[in-house]
Parts: sequence; structure tokens; C-alpha cells
Amino acid sequence: MEHNTLEHLNNCPLCASEQATHALNVIDFSVSKENFNLVDCSDCGFRFTNPRPKSNDLGKYYQSEEYISHSNANSSLQDRLYQLARRFTLRGKFRLLKARQPNGKILDIGCGTGQFLAHLMSRGYLVQGIEPSLHTREGVIANYSIPVVPSIDDLPHQEQFNAITMWHVLEHIPDLRSHFKKLFALMANKGVLIIAVPDRSSWDAQHYGPHWAAWDVPRHLSHFRQKDIHTLLLEHGFTLLETKRMWMDAYYIAMLSEQYKGLGKLSSLIKGFAMGKWSNFLSLINGRPTSSTLYIAKKLEA
Repeated sequence: MEHNTLEHLNNCPLCASEQATHALNVIDFSVSKENFNLVDCSDCGFRFTNPRPKSNDLGKYYQSEEYISHSNANSSLQDRLYQLARRFTLRGKFRLLKARQPNGKILDIGCGTGQFLAHLMSRGYLVQGIEPSLHTREGVIANYSIPVVPSIDDLPHQEQFNAITMWHVLEHIPDLRSHFKKLFALMANKGVLIIAVPDRSSWDAQHYGPHWAAWDVPRHLSHFRQKDIHTLLLEHGFTLLETKRMWMDAYYIAMLSEQYKGLGKLSSLIKGFAMGKWSNFLSLINGRPTSSTLYIAKKLEA
């Protein structure tokens, strides 16, 4: 891929501090093979990709057959494992949402191929999706007749949702504070917000260092700890109800990380399973986060 002009952030996206220190240099293993820097805010410790592609250039870094969340591909062992895990977690996502919001209108931001929304629709929910990829968005509309728009700004301002879900999407958002303000405006009173993001405090993040697959630069612009999400929720009118570990993510992330370190597909599958299991075990016994963390929050009454 031809190198694109990068933009440099002068302020921390979380606290607006002007001071940051270099943390890691990470390769975009899946698409461009370019190098990107991760920096830590000197004041609040928030980690973010800096410099990063300009908003108009970010789409180029998603244009790859390797970017599986935009695809239902089933050709390789890696594809099949991903699809198996996606089907396994689908019912779990539904149960999680139903326990907090048994009916109403649901917005899924970054809905991908639309399987989650289709599952909800079959259970009686009203659904709306947001998906930036034109090809993927057209597939959702054609396959499931679900309304999908390219961005949050394309929704009517008066629209109100009983729940908003973001499954591994927040780390892709360029402007976190503006995005949370829009979430608050779109949410009905006492509406539920569900966010899943990679957790850089996990054991496997530390173990794999620059090869940790969940850095996923430059598509991942932000690299969260639990305290970072807590700060964003509190400052934007949400109260945290529950934090949950996401056990399944460790296996897939470890497998990809082993590939990034140079192992072949079969070897990375075997070792990745072992390392993912070890990471989950350490989380279980010492309370450390798993590879990803799930947050369930509620909008406070206006």
C-alpha cells in the first residue's frame, strides 16, 4: 500500500494533555505492513495511535480479504474458526441484551455483516445498523432487509434507542468525546449501552508486546484500559452497571499474535489455544482483565 500522509494529534483524546511519551512501535501486519507509533499520555496514561491516517484515508486500511469482520468468508481454517466463534457468541450477546433490555429499538454501531441485528429482529426487536463499508452495508440490506446507514451522523437527530451496542468498534472511533455526546443524545432515558473493546492491561497484551494482534494499527486508534472507559462513561452521562470478561477473545487474538511472530497456521492454532487458555487462567486467579472487556452501562435520566 502506498504510504498516506499522517496527522499528528497534539492533545490526548481523553484528557486533552499536550504531553505524551512513546510506548510502542507496531506493524500493521494484516494490510499495509506500515509501522505506527503508540504513545501514552503523560497525565492520564491513555494510549493512542499517533500519528495516524487522516479520516479520509482510514478506509484504505480496511480494504483487505484479511479483514474478516466485513466478510462471511469460510475458505480458510482461520475463517472457519472465526465464523464458529461468531455463531457461538451470537446467542450470548442476545441473552446479555435481553436481560437488560427485553424489548425496544436497538442500534448496533459497526454492525458488520448484520448477523447480530438479524438475530435480534427475529426475536421481536426493532433494529437499526451503522456500517461504514459500502459493500458490507449493501449486503446487510440485501440479505436481511435491515436499515443500515454509513455513520452516526446519518441518523435522524430525534431518533431514540432503548439500547446501543458497540462490539469492538469504539477503538476505531476518531473523536471519542464527540462520539459519546452523540450516543447520549440518541439514547432514551435509562437506555442501555454495551461496549466491548480490547484490553491492553491483559496478560497477553503484555506477553506479545508489539506483536499483540489487538493493537491492529492503524484501524485501532485508541487502546483502552478499564479506567479509560470508566472515565468516558462518567463524563458523558452514563453509569456503569457491570464489567464482564470476554473469555473467547483470548484464543483468537493469541492465534493471530503467534502468526505475527512467524508461526504457520497450524502451529499458531495450537500454541495460540494454549496461550489464550493461560491468559484466561491468569485472569481467573489474579483478577487481571482478559484480552477484551465488556462494559454494560445505563444512561442517567436527563
